[in-house]
Amino acid sequence: MSHSETTEQYDAIIIGSGMGGLTVASLLAQLGKKRVLLLERHFKLGGFTHSFKRGKFEWDVGVHYVGEMYPKALSRKVMDLVTGKAVDWQAGGPVIERYHFPEGSFDVPSDPKLFQKSLCEKFPDEATEINRYFKDLKSCQLWFARWCMSKYLPKWLGKLLIWPGKKLAMTITADYMKRFRSQHLKGILTGQWPDFGATPEKSAMAFHCAVASDFLNGSFYPIGGAQRISDSVEAIIEKHGGKCLVNRDVSEIIVENGRAVGVRASHKGTVVTYRAPVIVSNANAGVTFGKLVPEGFCAEEKAKASRLKSGVSALILFLGLKDDPRKHGFDDANYWLYSSSNHDLASQQSDPRMIEGGFLSFGSLRDPAAKSHVAQIIGFSDYNYWKEYSAKRWKRRGEDYESLKEEITNAMIERAEQFMPGVKELIEYQELATPVTVETFANHPQGMIYGQLCDPDRVEKDGWRVATSLPGLFLAGSDIGSPGVNGAMMASLFTAAKLLGPFGLVKVFSRL
Repeated sequence: MSHSETTEQYDAIIIGSGMGGLTVASLLAQLGKKRVLLLERHFKLGGFTHSFKRGKFEWDVGVHYVGEMYPKALSRKVMDLVTGKAVDWQAGGPVIERYHFPEGSFDVPSDPKLFQKSLCEKFPDEATEINRYFKDLKSCQLWFARWCMSKYLPKWLGKLLIWPGKKLAMTITADYMKRFRSQHLKGILTGQWPDFGATPEKSAMAFHCAVASDFLNGSFYPIGGAQRISDSVEAIIEKHGGKCLVNRDVSEIIVENGRAVGVRASHKGTVVTYRAPVIVSNANAGVTFGKLVPEGFCAEEKAKASRLKSGVSALILFLGLKDDPRKHGFDDANYWLYSSSNHDLASQQSDPRMIEGGFLSFGSLRDPAAKSHVAQIIGFSDYNYWKEYSAKRWKRRGEDYESLKEEITNAMIERAEQFMPGVKELIEYQELATPVTVETFANHPQGMIYGQLCDPDRVEKDGWRVATSLPGLFLAGSDIGSPGVNGAMMASLFTAAKLLGPFGLVKVFSRL
């Protein structure tokens, strides 16, 4: 059965309420006075920016820390515009990352000059190359900004824009790191690889630098939790006559006379049709072209989607705590728990159920509005190990699945306890999300939390642009940018600018 809800009043339909979809929807509503319909398949808005509760405990699903949110930063200005300044940000402490390697630990300070100085003091024989690295980091960060802008421009102009500096950006991270002799130093510099999900031998320097530079000036956290972001955007959308609807699983983009004119979505067992002259997909590109766009359209994009290299799948262990972690010697930094400073070698040798790259963070220590103490332990996993459970419904995947989850949960806790004694005794509640959990709620194929692999092909050959070959259909989100809140937001700014007309970019930046 199919029916249409009243949709003629909408100027644009946004598929997916992650950071990319929220950005486009908010900017179209505010700067274009557009009536936007935002559709979300989950029962909560926000994508990886949403929060959930279990009793007295509350966790942010995907936001652990965000960079470049100090008042004068461009990312902060864009975030303030997107949210209507309804979200306040808490600055993190003096240490952002605490790395634990067999060779010893290393704390990454929130001051970039101090970070550079600390590395030079620890590795004095490598000081010249360390200083060069920080210069290259800045240079590549600026290149990445131009790359995001190139997705908005005509292809020929975009290619000219990214030509300077392209060689460095396309370099495999591990190849760049060969200039350093110390493996421990290499491990420290590339220790944030789980933030974008590609180890040094696979990743492009473009993504390494985008993430590493994003946190040079410290980390920040949304006061009251990440759900504040989508709540604020929802209010903006509704203020301008738009609407946000959850439990709408979009199954098809409607094409008429060679143009995208609407979508079909399932809602409580009923297929509902929504229509608008502009469709923006913030869904994974593989889903957009592999499932949503009907046959006969976007042939080039469909071919590209079929050959995408899979990114990593995640294991996310949500912990409710009995006591304040600060009383037990912990703080608001991220604890990275590595059994080797060679991230690629460790990943190749690890159990596919739980790939090397452990991460422990205490979200409640970053949020002054938190009412209870929580933590997360995150690792990665091979999706193929969980694939057999993907066809079964959430909470109904059987005893074998629950037993496996329990086994992995205990292993993750023991690993954390090994590096950080005292964590285990703090735990009051525990719940594990697996790759099939991510696939179910985020609709990311194979539970890929960051989408396709962040390698050189993602930069150019298999990269995505704002406009598609189907008139009326546009892309937003991390697929056209980079993983993370800022990556999705800044890339989607250009999607909104494209839809705001010839002077769209001027409209956006004049408001910043």
